[in-house]
Amino acid sequence: MTSLIQLSCFCYERMLVFYPRDLREKFGRHMVEVFEDLLRDISASGNALSFVALWRTALWEVVSVGIVARMQDTFVIATATSVLLSSLITWTFFWVLRA
Repeated sequence: MTSLIQLSCFCYERMLVFYPRDLREKFGRHMVEVFEDLLRDISASGNALSFVALWRTALWEVVSVGIVARMQDTFVIATATSVLLSSLITWTFFWVLRA
C-alpha cells in the first residue's frame, strides 16, 4: 500500500499545476501533506471505497476550484483567445481557397 500512497501523492502533486501559481506556491506543499495524511489514514483502515472517494473529491476540487481560478488568469484568457482567433483565421483562409 505504501507504493500506492507514493504514486497517489506524486499524481496529486502534478495535478496542482491546474491551480494558480500563487496558490500553489503558498499552499501546494501543505496540500500534498494533507492528502498524504488522509491516504495513510485510509490505508490503516483498509477501506478501498474511502480511497476512491478521496480521489473523487480531489479531482472534483481540481475542476471546481483549480481550473476555474486558473481560467480567470489574464494570461490564460489571452492565450486561449489568441489560439481561437488564429484557428478561425486559418480555417477561413483555407475555406476561401477551397471555394
